[in-house]
Amino acid sequence: MTSLSIADAKLIATLRKELQLSQEMLEEIRRIIKTINDDKFREEQKTRINRIQKVKEETISLQADYLGYLTKTSRALMHREEWVRIGSRILSVIDKLSGISYRLGFLTEKNWLVPERVSANLVRICDNVSAMTELLNQAMIKLLNEPAQTLEDLRKIAELENSTDALYRETIFEVLEANISSSTMLLLLSIAEMLEDSSDTIYDMVSNLYIVLLEIT
Repeated sequence: MTSLSIADAKLIATLRKELQLSQEMLEEIRRIIKTINDDKFREEQKTRINRIQKVKEETISLQADYLGYLTKTSRALMHREEWVRIGSRILSVIDKLSGISYRLGFLTEKNWLVPERVSANLVRICDNVSAMTELLNQAMIKLLNEPAQTLEDLRKIAELENSTDALYRETIFEVLEANISSSTMLLLLSIAEMLEDSSDTIYDMVSNLYIVLLEIT
């Protein structure tokens, strides 16, 4: 049995900051979707979209620090390949969330109505992805202090991913059956797909953490 090194711990600290920022982005997205059909929230929605882009800029800076430290300590890291993959996947999630915000911005700018059942499902998917992100954050803490306790969090992430897949399929059918313009339909399908892709990417990180976990327990 081996334990994680100080270098591993520093990488995990940066990854956790990125996960926390991604949760902030998800919460802003969630709030925009909840108010998307209400004109009186347009200025607030613009502010939230701008905030999402600022948060993304913070993550780019963090990622640069992460990769720099990873490069500097790579020879001493037993799990460097997994840390590279996890870092890349978190950045992929953040890119998708940023892309969702631009699409929501276009919808609100055009005042295109979103069917209530579609927006409700998108909010539920946001909630799932946010919960998965929080569980991944917790799993990383436990990886340092209580590795054996990490398994339960990873199992819960898998359950949420299955739930998100089902919600995504339901949302797709709701969008396709809705009486909306083709442009609105394309944007909503894209938003749903990017949220579902984010869920899949978070689930992919479970495999990376399993590999690290197997090597230290």
